[in-house]
Amino acid sequence: MLASRFLETCDKLFGEAGEGLMEKMVDATRGTVNGTVLVAAGEGLLIGVGYLIAGVPNAIIFTILTTALAMLPFGAWVAFSAAALMLASNGGSELAAAGVFFWGAIVMFAGDHFVWPTLVGDSARLPFLLAFVGIFGGLTAFGLLGLFLGPVIMAALMVVWREWIFRPVVSDTAA
Repeated sequence: MLASRFLETCDKLFGEAGEGLMEKMVDATRGTVNGTVLVAAGEGLLIGVGYLIAGVPNAIIFTILTTALAMLPFGAWVAFSAAALMLASNGGSELAAAGVFFWGAIVMFAGDHFVWPTLVGDSARLPFLLAFVGIFGGLTAFGLLGLFLGPVIMAALMVVWREWIFRPVVSDTAA
């Protein structure tokens, strides 16, 4: 019921482009959620391999925790920092603990700054820079909810802009 009302409102505000706008917003939302989950799973598994190689106690639990927390900003940083501290404090090699921390930092940097904006941008058909601005601008403006709202707003603005710029001009020939 709410979706049909929203679609009607978009049609009234934007004409035929309203339906395209709604589809674009749905694609952007779906892409953001799927990208977040996919990147978090990849980051968690890659960091988990580092846990196993370094000999972190309870590596499987830390891997699950890292994967879950990777969906939140700086969440995985807490998990792999705790794993590195636990490794160092439980008689493990300090070099291995430093390796866990730096491996986690490299994976998180690459995932959050390159892979995630690319996945979200492709699904929302946004250029990389606009996806990046949408994600981090949304995070700044709206907090955690902005991770999803930012790309949706950018996608909606791109649809409106494309429709405005590339809409064929209808000439009135009736004279």
